[in-house]
Amino acid sequence: MIRKALSKIIYVLYILIIFGSCAKDVDFEQARDYVFTPVIESSLVFFDEPAPSFLDSGVEIEIIQDFVFIEFFDDDFILDNLVKAEFDFETINSINRRFELRVDMLDVANQLQHTFTVIQEASQTGEDVLSSHIETFEDDSLQALKNTSFILFTYRLLPGPTINEDTPGSIQLKSKAVFYFEIEDAL
Repeated sequence: MIRKALSKIIYVLYILIIFGSCAKDVDFEQARDYVFTPVIESSLVFFDEPAPSFLDSGVEIEIIQDFVFIEFFDDDFILDNLVKAEFDFETINSINRRFELRVDMLDVANQLQHTFTVIQEASQTGEDVLSSHIETFEDDSLQALKNTSFILFTYRLLPGPTINEDTPGSIQLKSKAVFYFEIEDAL
């Protein structure tokens, strides 16, 4: 009988110790201090033009342009939480001619907010010549990006051999945007 009573006392003490150790207060306010840092990647623009695309009725044209509207920055949540952005450009040239890619970022009033240029070397052998450029947006340049409503892409032929209908090769552009966010006190 003493053994039964002793085992019941030990059992009750064991239960009290287990439940007593799990009864610590949980501070749910810690969750408010958490910072989310998502990274989002998006395709920006793709361009693939053979050499004869730089001809108009058999006459060489120096410039090809394209643009893209940006509605991403119309959202206050994005404007408030975007802390950094990178535009990653990769060009491939198999034409025996140097090219210049100029990227102009304009606001809704067509005011230039930011610009940069990427030079693509000529392919003298017809082989692909790869070039890459990463434009990073932080601080003032990030604010300029946030003000952007559309991006104008200008491809310019630089001086070199004349292009005609039989000129081999092409120029390609692949680009993506990488957006870095910092979201605090989301809960």
